[in-house]
Amino acid sequence: MDGLKEGGRGSSGSVRQQRFRKILVGAQVALSVTLLAGAALLIVSFIRLSQQEPGFNPTNLWVAGITLPQAQYPDQGARTRFAEQTLTALQTIPGFENVSVSSNVPLANGGGATLYTRGDREVPPVAQRRGAPSHDITPGWFRTWGIPLLAGRDFTEHDIADRPNVAIISQTGAKTVFGDENPIGKTLLVTSGSVPVEIVGIVADIRSVQLAERNEMEFYRPWAQENFPFVSVTVRSRMSPEAVTKQVQAALKTIDPGLALIQPQAMDAVVAQALGQARLMMTLLGIFAAVALLLATVGIYGAVAYTVEQRTGEIGVRMALGAQTADVLRLVLKQGMMPVVFGLIAGIAATLALGRLLTAMLYEVSPHNPLLLAATAGVLGLAALLACLFPARKATLLNPVQALRAD
Repeated sequence: MDGLKEGGRGSSGSVRQQRFRKILVGAQVALSVTLLAGAALLIVSFIRLSQQEPGFNPTNLWVAGITLPQAQYPDQGARTRFAEQTLTALQTIPGFENVSVSSNVPLANGGGATLYTRGDREVPPVAQRRGAPSHDITPGWFRTWGIPLLAGRDFTEHDIADRPNVAIISQTGAKTVFGDENPIGKTLLVTSGSVPVEIVGIVADIRSVQLAERNEMEFYRPWAQENFPFVSVTVRSRMSPEAVTKQVQAALKTIDPGLALIQPQAMDAVVAQALGQARLMMTLLGIFAAVALLLATVGIYGAVAYTVEQRTGEIGVRMALGAQTADVLRLVLKQGMMPVVFGLIAGIAATLALGRLLTAMLYEVSPHNPLLLAATAGVLGLAALLACLFPARKATLLNPVQALRAD
């Protein structure tokens, strides 16, 4: 009699159907855990990536591109004169704090890979040399972008084509190539032509290709010594991007009416675009996880409610024999949460096993983060418990006489 009061197996319904429902609920929970954990990892990764300093100050920075026709600007000298004329025109505009010209924009079109090797060591074949992003810049570019000069000097108007080739490298690049040596005054051989360049300065690192990764080397060359037909103009100003665009376009027409600005925009927008892929992955997986959580919750509720309905008579017998409300509640919750527990265990195991697939998409967060996994299991477990409570509560309110008649 006591065993019947406390619980036991119900005789109502097909055992096979009950087993199938439990397996289905467990599978839904396992899938939900995997998706929720993945979404949580991507959210944390995105937050940390969005907080990553790019190494420059994008606030109040405006950028745009210009393509110089080969016919009008056939060589480096012509392109150097264009840059000088452009800077002269823009520097006179009220509200423009700093202006500069370069070959590319960090995080937008990065910088072409330049081969390099030390000039004071055995020179390896071209195929074995490393490559690094390279930027051709005018004097003052670092000031415009807010990049600190750590050692040596900036480029000046004296770094021109008929003077010795010079370069500035990044802090990590200096450490990577020269270790504890002072790189100022040393020579690097750059490009496949092994052009010798003297290092005259070291600047702080920037993330020019992607926010998630710092390059082991970054090159900067004087615009007058190395340039190409694509020009990037940078303006630091508190004016709106639209106002800056109008002013720059007007100044450009006084230099060459046939030229037009390409993608004028605030640098903040470029940084936001660099986060686009991470944001998309986070959003998509978040949607899938939310749908999976909803389906799992509904599935658990439906399975438990169906079980309560099928076992109405049995519950009535138990209550008639003296089973208390807590006994009935415990019985329903135990049977409802059992497949959930197995699903949580299976889901966490699957998440740990699939962690490698997420590693490439994560930034400064481990795919096996115990706190995130515990939080995910806790959220899903709480949702499952709430889904079980409603039908369990309904079962405790059954009238034993009516329950026996219904059976």
